[in-house]
Amino acid sequence: MNYVGIRTWIAIASLGAFGAGCEEKAGGGREAPPLFTSAETAKAPVETALRFEDGTEASGVRFLHVPARTADRFMPEIMGSGVVLADFDRDGAPDLLLVNSGALRGTVRTPEARNRFYLNDGKSRFRDASDAWQVPSPGYGMGAAAGDFDNDGWLDLFLTGFGGSDVLLRNTGAGFEDVTARAGVRSDGRWSTSAGFFDMESDGDLDLYVVRYVDYRLENALKCWHNDVHVYCTPILYDAVPDRLWRNDGGGRFTDASGPAGIAGVARKGLALATGDVDADGDVDLYVANDTSRNLLWLNDGRGRFEDRAMQAGVALSEAGAEEAGMGADFSDVNGDGLVDITRTNFQSETTSIYRQSPGFVFREVSDAVGVGESARARLKFGVDFFDADNDGDEDLLVANGHIEDNVGSYTSSVTFAQPNTLYENLGDGRFRDVTTGAGPALQDVQVSRGLATGDLDGDGDLDFVVANNGGTAQVCMNTSAGLGGFVGLWLEGRRANRSALGARVEARAGERTIVREVRGASSYLSMCDLRVHLGIGSSTAVDQITITWPGGATQVLQAVAAGAYYRILEGQPPQRFVPGDRRIDPS
Repeated sequence: MNYVGIRTWIAIASLGAFGAGCEEKAGGGREAPPLFTSAETAKAPVETALRFEDGTEASGVRFLHVPARTADRFMPEIMGSGVVLADFDRDGAPDLLLVNSGALRGTVRTPEARNRFYLNDGKSRFRDASDAWQVPSPGYGMGAAAGDFDNDGWLDLFLTGFGGSDVLLRNTGAGFEDVTARAGVRSDGRWSTSAGFFDMESDGDLDLYVVRYVDYRLENALKCWHNDVHVYCTPILYDAVPDRLWRNDGGGRFTDASGPAGIAGVARKGLALATGDVDADGDVDLYVANDTSRNLLWLNDGRGRFEDRAMQAGVALSEAGAEEAGMGADFSDVNGDGLVDITRTNFQSETTSIYRQSPGFVFREVSDAVGVGESARARLKFGVDFFDADNDGDEDLLVANGHIEDNVGSYTSSVTFAQPNTLYENLGDGRFRDVTTGAGPALQDVQVSRGLATGDLDGDGDLDFVVANNGGTAQVCMNTSAGLGGFVGLWLEGRRANRSALGARVEARAGERTIVREVRGASSYLSMCDLRVHLGIGSSTAVDQITITWPGGATQVLQAVAAGAYYRILEGQPPQRFVPGDRRIDPS
């Protein structure tokens, strides 16, 4: 977490772990602008048709994140946790997994600190199925990812955590089975953060990328102060840990392919992962947001080897060429030119970076030019997702915010620990405006937000969202925006391609507009969004043509798809309508 130009950190060895203290000063840079203050919530509401209600109470989700913050101020306490929206019981509606943390010392969690798994009835009413589905709570939880690694039609889970507590869970259709040891996904005790399934070779099975942070252990934990106030330490003081790439052998086992893939020798301080075809060559690339170290853009050669092109492309550093505190990441075609753009959230006083791609695979940071920079710098940003909140065909931007110092108010009156989340409305030409104050009660909830995931929770054709809050309650937010456009929803399942269809590209033509979406296995921060493809089509009553490019290159074209419905498409087969939550659809 980069305290650019405004802080001096002193780390003193804890419990004799180091022979002498060390001093670390944040790098230089421009002075920080005014930070978030509670007065911001009193601003006059911005006029917007976007609106979200707080549906937590009605949803039945009763979740409290327990970080077990201690007087020692161990770094992991302030970093979690994540949320996953995905259809685990095959009824066409996204279910909900919320990751918890607990105590860093000891191996037994208190009941309130366990992970929670909720089944959705399709109408945004959730039932706690944590016990029935045998969802474990291993170690100190951070994030999660979902994908059908064994291609049996049921979405599986991977949980990340601090101290080597990563777990691979196979979905049996009625519960989760721990297959970590059998699958060979061995932990080396390092701190894992985000993760994502993807098919790196287009061979039909899902591989797994695991983002890792710093070499932090309770035994080497330093104590840090701001003036005379004991605070959480900056990662500047710790060595980076290389990420890991696990190759799926197709038989239920994984092999560590970090070396052969070319990523093993690259150590950064990773927090977030976004997956997608950034260079439009037909395979899945990876963007890793790193904290106080330059970011990574792994371009896939389609054969299982990756090259970091972040520096050459212009997405490794800030616009000024400085390392920033990368927290969350996502992809979107911000200005509708057919090229994938990259977004990364950063620390307070740093912007939410929006890297717009130009022909020739060159990116330019444009957050100020598109209207995001000023308000973004006023908050400390984690989870992030582009989603079409009003079904007009372009994607709006949602950001989850919260500081990392629980005692920040003791040494400054200009910033708070809890901060409001931010909603930016896309004006249709790639420019945005901050409409947070006018977008309804859900955006007025002020907590310490981390993970964020979007999806249509109630099956009404517009996108809702869930926020995970550090040391707070999870928030379920329902879309009640006025003047919504039409929609088409797609549940894609591969046959020759991986069953989850991760990496599939959808191009939809509705009237004069062409909308491109991709099924992505990772984005945001420690989290994953609903895998169903959501197409907002404005005033159109149908999608004239949908072209699906499946992982591996096979294409499928659909004509005259009526709006206002969800469709399940098994690769190569005609679309079948379904109602989310109406019935279980067994694998076929």
